Amino acid sequence: EAARQIGDTSPIPAYLVEFAMSVGIEPDPWQVEVLASDHPRKILCCGRQTGKSTVGAVLAVHKALTRPGSTVLVVAPGERQAKLLFQKAARLYEQAGHPLPAHSHRRTGLELANGSVIEALPAVERTTRGYSVDLLVVDEAAAVPDEDYFGILPSLIATQGEQVLLSTPRGRRGFFFELWHSDDDWQRMMVRSDEVGRIRPEDLEVFRSTMP
Repeated sequence: EAARQIGDTSPIPAYLVEFAMSVGIEPDPWQVEVLASDHPRKILCCGRQTGKSTVGAVLAVHKALTRPGSTVLVVAPGERQAKLLFQKAARLYEQAGHPLPAHSHRRTGLELANGSVIEALPAVERTTRGYSVDLLVVDEAAAVPDEDYFGILPSLIATQGEQVLLSTPRGRRGFFFELWHSDDDWQRMMVRSDEVGRIRPEDLEVFRSTMP
């Protein structure tokens, strides 16, 4: 199965679901829907702890393994947040049994023997210049300033790269809000915390009663 996933470069979305399950993830129905979609632009508006970063990590690792020479860029408002998502991706790579050797494995980057790279950076326009990106994953996208997001977008032009925007909602402003409500062609997925089975209603109610 691993050989089929790595050797076949055709975009067969079912492989993403199979890959997630092979590394110990039991995807929720909404995660299955996202992973089984071949839409090149995904925008996920999700509550905390619903599993959105897990989806981003699966997409990042699978792209790097199955598309030789690909560049996956993981960005977030701050370096620490970008590292957290990258660490999830690195753990998935390890749980998959290192199906391809790593020429370099750093705290914020992974370079595989097939020439693919996963790089984690803060979402600052000046730090992402020069990249040509096959998959852009933006974590907590609603907190990324508009000028930085739009500064990163040119990295997708030559490759016709894919985008995955992950975020909790953050007010009626900014590119994430505008894209969510636009007529542009995106796969949109909203996931409330009370729709996720592993989050107990009584625990959620405690937070609702104490948070503004």
